[in-house]
Amino acid sequence: MNAVHHHDHDQGAKLSRNQSQILSCLRKAGEPLSAYTILDRVRVSGISHPPTVYRALNELMQKGMVHRLQTRSAFIACGHGACDGKFAFAICRQCQKVVEIPLSDEDQTALLAFSPEEIDAEQVTLELAGVCQQCRPRAAV
Repeated sequence: MNAVHHHDHDQGAKLSRNQSQILSCLRKAGEPLSAYTILDRVRVSGISHPPTVYRALNELMQKGMVHRLQTRSAFIACGHGACDGKFAFAICRQCQKVVEIPLSDEDQTALLAFSPEEIDAEQVTLELAGVCQQCRPRAAV
């Protein structure tokens, strides 16, 4: 169960103690975690209430350091340290591996154009589900 991570852009970010604990938990996990799983893992550091976890997660999402996987009701650390939110995600149904797919401004604009006239779309959430190469059955030779 893996998430692809590269932590190069977040060195200067100022984080509260709770944010640091939760971000560290997500990075160590290497897989998507629910808020309650995060809570269970950070209790030892003194974080013991769900609103504290949700507040820190929301702040980390605003900083672009954590992403919410809508279809999984789970969170992952940004694979690029921090980003502008223009990413799609490919998720393996078997091992839960998550790969971030960067979207260009043109990609984002094209996806927003699918919105019907009665909705003024502001954000795209795109998650692709499938089976990764490691989980795919090997073809018989």
